Amino acid sequence: MRQEIALKKLVEYVARKASALTQRYELEDLVAPSIAPLFERSIDKMIVTLVKRNGGLRCNLCDKGPFTKRGMYLHLIRVHAKDIEFMVQEELKKLLEVVRK
Repeated sequence: MRQEIALKKLVEYVARKASALTQRYELEDLVAPSIAPLFERSIDKMIVTLVKRNGGLRCNLCDKGPFTKRGMYLHLIRVHAKDIEFMVQEELKKLLEVVRK
């Protein structure tokens, strides 16, 4: 149950960062402080996959837009939340494998 809540907060964190909105949570509060800097780099890579920033914010997954910052955030949360959740889970798995070695 706690993992599901943390995962939803991570999805929100990624969507807010991709939309260039201010954050509600600190990344260190959502993941272990030891992997927070590594995960921050992974989030930056995810953002490139999610958003195009030429001529306004456009969704890179479904090519809709242009959006305002808030519109982009709402689009990502409403339409692509499961996609972002999958991306976050995969990146966390990769990071935990690296940290365990």
